[in-house]
Amino acid sequence: MKKKKTKPAKAAKSAKRFPRRPVMIITAIAVVAIAAITVLSRQSASGKVTNAMTTADNVRYAKAKLAGQDLPVDAQGKIRPLTSDEARQMAEGLKGMLNKSTEGLVEEHNADGSVSLDLQGRFQNVIVARENQDGTLSQSCVDNPKAAGKFFGIDPKLLENR
Repeated sequence: MKKKKTKPAKAAKSAKRFPRRPVMIITAIAVVAIAAITVLSRQSASGKVTNAMTTADNVRYAKAKLAGQDLPVDAQGKIRPLTSDEARQMAEGLKGMLNKSTEGLVEEHNADGSVSLDLQGRFQNVIVARENQDGTLSQSCVDNPKAAGKFFGIDPKLLENR
């Protein structure tokens, strides 16, 4: 006997398609919300202009707080040049990091035969930056007082340990 060929049964109706439009709308709203939050947080993290200050030449500068520092800026947002006190203060901050002296450093002999030495913040390479007259930024990596003094246009002797 010959068997009859039967047509395969039609597959049951496929499951209902997942609605794409609501998913796309929700995704778009989420992306816009994240972008708005990012913009707002960037604006609050960038410099905040606070009270004004006047220099010896009676030019008024506003203070912008950036990276924990008060920076004097003019009406166009340009940072004014350093005063001699500010240059000395910056030099004091760099002085310890650019120190290459081994004086006062103590070797610690470990049980495994290795020797440790706490460098106390010395022997560092320091990344520095400045704003040029044309508004562009220059950066450099310095590891000695002479290079730092040359970069900032200040006397390297201010940066040397005595």
